[in-house]
Amino acid sequence: MSEEQPKFLTALSSLFPIFLLLVIDLFAFGLQPQPNAMSHLALGVLTAQLICLIAFIKGEICNGQRSRLGRVNLYFGVFWVVWLLFSLGTSYHNVFMDLICLCGMAMTIIILKQPFEVKLRHLLLKIAGFVGMLGVIGYCLILADEANFIRFNPIAQILLGIILANLALVISRNRLKGFIALLMLAAIAFLALNALFVCANLFMLSQQSAVVFTNEFALLLYLLLHFVMAAMLAVHVFKKWALSYNSLLILLLMTASLPLWANFAYLV
Repeated sequence: MSEEQPKFLTALSSLFPIFLLLVIDLFAFGLQPQPNAMSHLALGVLTAQLICLIAFIKGEICNGQRSRLGRVNLYFGVFWVVWLLFSLGTSYHNVFMDLICLCGMAMTIIILKQPFEVKLRHLLLKIAGFVGMLGVIGYCLILADEANFIRFNPIAQILLGIILANLALVISRNRLKGFIALLMLAAIAFLALNALFVCANLFMLSQQSAVVFTNEFALLLYLLLHFVMAAMLAVHVFKKWALSYNSLLILLLMTASLPLWANFAYLV
């Protein structure tokens, strides 16, 4: 991202990933066999916000970088507002989902309005982290009642959050190179962990007579996406390239689409 990039383009590049997530998430919601106002990607957005909090608290960043990253985080609030309105507008809305949205919105507001005074700022940011963890706990409570962990895959959502946080750092032109490099390694680790998690769940589901695989091609594509993402990340690591906005957007799209292929692959 250019240092001289106009504010309009910065806003557009910040909003577009969130718009992409909302389109995919709501489409995945429409594919569910049973109505349940639960986001497939909310844990990923919470993870991204929590990672950004680490950058705010532990990162040695100037006020300019802090302000830019705060404005990028503002667009995460769009995700929560849309989901809250959507959840409240349905007759089968989930109270936990409403609370998760409120936690995400609270984090967004605290990050945007963080003061310059160091002690007060750190206190408020830690409160935001506590609120974010409450949102994570709320999502896990909803997930505990789900029979299909692949559709709402928590490992894939954490991977999504890592990529989304990396994207926020790139858009805000943040100079935490060591932290960004660590995020890339974390993405590789969670990608491998997700592949193992999915294979283990597929084996368990295949033993259940209630599971009907309706589209083996979608299931194959789900797994192939892991190899494509692994190849992209490996090239950047071995070549010592920083992930660009376009590369991260492609990774984000592939990761966010995983719930879609899971829904296309089988019905429980």
